Amino acid sequence: MKKLIKFSFVIVFLVILSSCTKLAPKRSEVEQQQVKEQVIKLLEQEYKQPFEIESFKYEYKTNYEYSFFYVKGDTYGTFKFKIKAVDNPVIRFELDLNDVNNSFEKVLISFKKNRLGVIYCGALADYFDQKTKTRGVAEEPYVSQAENVCTRIGDDFFVEKAKNYYLKHQQV
Repeated sequence: MKKLIKFSFVIVFLVILSSCTKLAPKRSEVEQQQVKEQVIKLLEQEYKQPFEIESFKYEYKTNYEYSFFYVKGDTYGTFKFKIKAVDNPVIRFELDLNDVNNSFEKVLISFKKNRLGVIYCGALADYFDQKTKTRGVAEEPYVSQAENVCTRIGDDFFVEKAKNYYLKHQQV
């Protein structure tokens, strides 16, 4: 009887544990290539200039979330990019896209909706921050070109704050 209770406990525990794990499909080389092409295409359409991938990596692993009462694991892929603007060396950024859905098209839709409109100007603000820390000189005409893009798309708030901070600390 004790063995039956222990066995039942183990079965119930495994059922509960398996219900806490989500598994997204691992993407093939062809699908990874499609995601890379689509990301570059979306960037070029949005910012009207060429971009290139400096590096790309696809990681497929289980990511755990811990709580006092349970451990939840989600297995999914992450597309990791390092991207630069071809005609503007000031614009460089890293981009991670988590493929938690069963469709990488949803990953692209989410990127387009949530991050595409801010990633370029975020890279310019990061550039100003980096130049402030290193006391480097901003590269012209590239900075002005990037600022014009941010002004055109209406995402220049953080760029202006970072630029003003940079200019203030250049004078010190």
